[in-house]
Amino acid sequence: MNRAAFAYVYALLAVMLVLLASLPIAPLLHIGGADAAGVLTFVALGLLSEVLALDIAAQKQVASSILFIPLLACITLFPPAIGSWAAVLAVSLSGVVRRRAWWVTAFNTAEVTIACTAGALAYVGSAAIGREVGDTRFLPFVALAIVFFTTNALLVAGLVAIRQGTAFLQVLRQIVGPAGANLVYDILASPIAMGVAYLYRTYHIPGLLFTVLPLLLLRQAYLSKLELVRVNKDLLRVLIKAIETRDPYTSGHSLRVSTLARAIAEDMGLSGKQVERVETAALLHDIGKIDALYAELIMKPHDLTPDERDVIKTHATKGADLLRSLSAFDEDIIKSVRHHHERYDGKGYPDGLAGESIPLPSRIIMLCDSVDAMLSDRPYRPARTLEFTEQEVKRCAGSQFDPVIVDVMLARGTLHRATRLLKAEAEELVLATI
Repeated sequence: MNRAAFAYVYALLAVMLVLLASLPIAPLLHIGGADAAGVLTFVALGLLSEVLALDIAAQKQVASSILFIPLLACITLFPPAIGSWAAVLAVSLSGVVRRRAWWVTAFNTAEVTIACTAGALAYVGSAAIGREVGDTRFLPFVALAIVFFTTNALLVAGLVAIRQGTAFLQVLRQIVGPAGANLVYDILASPIAMGVAYLYRTYHIPGLLFTVLPLLLLRQAYLSKLELVRVNKDLLRVLIKAIETRDPYTSGHSLRVSTLARAIAEDMGLSGKQVERVETAALLHDIGKIDALYAELIMKPHDLTPDERDVIKTHATKGADLLRSLSAFDEDIIKSVRHHHERYDGKGYPDGLAGESIPLPSRIIMLCDSVDAMLSDRPYRPARTLEFTEQEVKRCAGSQFDPVIVDVMLARGTLHRATRLLKAEAEELVLATI
């Protein structure tokens, strides 16, 4: 965490305290015993939701939680101050239980509480409009959901942009997804909270307990799928690492290429599914070199002869043939691996494709492959600098590389951000092994 990021967290904490202080305190002082027990039950459900949140990224940097369900339900049932303080308790306690870093707990508590408070005020304000049109629940709830999830996305994007040194709008686009798809999905899922609120109104606390079993079953289903995806990714990484250990100069090459390829794909505004395909194809782009045919060539300490170069060029088709023999990879990934050495001007291999006839992932991988080669030490030269690499990439735009992809990478500082990300991952890996 840099100083700017810490300042951002402190600023959010200050905003949270101001908002809490501005809310009427009377509802907190005069809440009845039954409702107090109900609020505490909502807090417990929120805490349970956070404790059972699924970590969906390495080093537990990103988690998937349904905390919004009990919080939005609580907001629809009680005055704003109660919903806001329920958020404070649920999120802060979950940070302690999950042993998160203090600044993570502070940020999560502040941004969720601010989002809840803003949503609660929108709910109360739109209720008056709803009464005029005969709708006292649905319209206010829609306003609540939109304000809550939008505020949440904006605050999270702010921290990520500051930590990564990336443009705010660029991060925001990644969070909300293409055409705001992720935000729309969250809003469409939010009416579940209305069902929870209905159970509380009808059956009070026993009604809330009916939500626990579905919560546990849903988490188990997602956990099973997530673990399968993780195992597959880990196996791929182990396989690629085993291939690259034969050459100390290319160790970690495929992982670095996949990291940069993913960053470029995100900066280009590709969909989440397309980004995953680009990342997977980039990780597998040299899989053909597993063939024993290339073992001696890979370990040669000097440059290859023309005949040896012709042999090594066959690794792209070998890799595609290998992946085609497996059922886990679709044709898009296979084609991306086959054509990752095609040049934009048509002088590449194996098929001499040119321009946009080359699959987009292959064009991205071609650029990332060359960039990593320049930034890595070789037997015949030391690693190039970032500045030299960027100038060389710019010089070869339109001949070797797709000029549109080059423009995106240079304009948005993708290379610098990916380099920082790789450095951070390496540091976290070292800390995790101590």
